[in-house]
Amino acid sequence: MVSGYLDKESLCGVVVIYNPDDTIVANISSYINELSHLYLVDNSEEANAGLIRQICAISDKISYHALGQNKGIATALNKGCELGVNNGYQWILTMDQDSFFESGEFFDSIFGTTYPGVAIIAASYNSIYFKPAQSSYAGLIEIGFAITSGNVLNLAAWLKLGGFADKLFIDEVDNEFCIRAGLNGYKILTTNKIFLRHHLGDDVMIRHWITRQTRKVSKHSPLRVYYVVRNNLYIWRKYAFSAPAFVINRMRNLAAQIFKIFLYFPDKKNYLRVMLKAVKHACSGRYGKYADK
Repeated sequence: MVSGYLDKESLCGVVVIYNPDDTIVANISSYINELSHLYLVDNSEEANAGLIRQICAISDKISYHALGQNKGIATALNKGCELGVNNGYQWILTMDQDSFFESGEFFDSIFGTTYPGVAIIAASYNSIYFKPAQSSYAGLIEIGFAITSGNVLNLAAWLKLGGFADKLFIDEVDNEFCIRAGLNGYKILTTNKIFLRHHLGDDVMIRHWITRQTRKVSKHSPLRVYYVVRNNLYIWRKYAFSAPAFVINRMRNLAAQIFKIFLYFPDKKNYLRVMLKAVKHACSGRYGKYADK
């Protein structure tokens, strides 16, 4: 097998689950045939034995790995990547439990080629990219970052970069990894077409507190906002000078999220409380899983 060559034989996958519902069966079925093996890494405190049996019945290429508690997305992804490396795979598809592919077109478009210097080939779920540029690979463009779900990750790059940052637990894990990849000379590529169906937060109808008009917005829980704020502060402090354009992009993104919270969310005090806690923890270097102390 040629080093860096991407095909079905060299590609395994990891899907991280946390208290999933039965839609995960159809989601996994949408891409299992494109992989040589799939590692099902469970972050749930209590496994749903019946659903796990149903998932594993999809294919004998699926193996189940329970972490016994919620250790965060970074640790779960690292577990899947470690399994992939130990079993001789060169690439790994990283997936969220609520993401799926509508066809195998993405894999058809990237298989059969060697990708030197490439850390990630991402399936597009959106038409908005950070600093897109034309790539030397047909049908692909070079970007600054990609979300975790729908990534085909170079396991040699994962090893060299030291894996995902466990301390971040969840949120900004993908962005922080992409910063390190770029700083180490790796490229991140994505498709020109939308292949992945991905869910971002819960879409809810919320009334504007001034105009009283309603609109649909993607809403994250206060706990999720805590991780967003804390981990963005981590990125700002660590990469402000080495990756200033990226940091400015994340600052704008966070400002827009906070603005949306204070315009549309009814429980503003609770969100403000967790955001202040996030600032406190970031300044004192407290990371990992949230503890209300």
